[in-house]
Amino acid sequence: MNPSQAILDWTTGESEYPVTLLRSMLNLYSPSGSENQIASFLDSELRRNGLETKMDPAGNVIGEIGTGRPRILLCGHMDTIPGLLPVKVENDRVYGRGAVDAKSSLASMIVACLQAIGTEEASFHATLVGVVEEETSTKGIQQVMSDHQPYDLGVFGEPSGSRNVTIGYKGHLRARLTCSTKGGHSASPWISRNSFDEAINLWKKLESSCFTNDEASKFNALTGSVTKMTAGDDTNTIPSSAQLEVDARIPPGLTLEAVEQKIMNVCKGVQENTHGELVVSASFGNRCPAFLGNNDSTIVRAFRTAIRETTGQQATLVKKTGTSDMNLLAEKYNIPMVAYGPGNSAHDHTDNEHVSIPEYLESIRVTTMAIRNMARLYTNSSFETATPLQHRV
Repeated sequence: MNPSQAILDWTTGESEYPVTLLRSMLNLYSPSGSENQIASFLDSELRRNGLETKMDPAGNVIGEIGTGRPRILLCGHMDTIPGLLPVKVENDRVYGRGAVDAKSSLASMIVACLQAIGTEEASFHATLVGVVEEETSTKGIQQVMSDHQPYDLGVFGEPSGSRNVTIGYKGHLRARLTCSTKGGHSASPWISRNSFDEAINLWKKLESSCFTNDEASKFNALTGSVTKMTAGDDTNTIPSSAQLEVDARIPPGLTLEAVEQKIMNVCKGVQENTHGELVVSASFGNRCPAFLGNNDSTIVRAFRTAIRETTGQQATLVKKTGTSDMNLLAEKYNIPMVAYGPGNSAHDHTDNEHVSIPEYLESIRVTTMAIRNMARLYTNSSFETATPLQHRV
């Protein structure tokens, strides 16, 4: 059977193509930086199903199909965190690295796009993109941004649960803080401040002054965690330098610059209180602003209707405390965007990573109908009057 026909027939029980596709993708282990095999596989798979494909300089796979508008970006990432897991199917679940984050979302979009193209009278143009290094450098989405392709709507494949739609992500900032003292012999601890102790004190001050790390605040609060700490070279020496890596998650309405200034002010205050016995320096990286979309945009309405008509239940709009490629694309494209895909994100990055097959198949049905809804809304001119399109921070 031709693969495209297999895709169109799977809902009637004549094909197991969606699960076969997902298992094939999971069997191609693809930690960030090692996506070549899965990229080649998807390039071939998309071409066999009628898409015009190419691989860009970053290693992203890009497939295009359809004509007219809206121009829909369907973007998922091919990479996973390191840690090979056995791929297996048990009790209506598919297990494997990437089963949740986020190969099932990418596979769901592929099948849904082809189903919508094969059955929808209204025209639309879809660009399917499998990006590299979402988990690390983000060079895949950076390449997409630099290509300057025009899009009207964007869907990012990330686990939301098949009956939920993600409309917001917090921003991200990584701070490297260094505490420097003169150091000395550990037999004479009174001769120098211990940079290790000072780094701990600095973190305690930051935690109380800058961050609100309680569950009740979640999406709307600035939160932070120490993710790495290094100090010292020898066991008999008071360390003269200690470094903290701090991961900050930033809510909408708070700029990256404001967070950097908050951290710098605390560092300055801690240093000044030591009367020259401590030097504190800070550098920042992995800067990504928060994103919050309009909960009544065209694309949100398209998914809400699709979820209601597919499942009989109302969709839940989700705001996540993590960060995704959608945040970065929103800096360049002022278009309605959501993240959607099967799976429970609590299983992200765990050794128990799995997705429910019924939920995975349901997400395909929802996405297929959502794409049809987008095309219909655009054709009926509802798209142009859906303002504001989104709120960016």
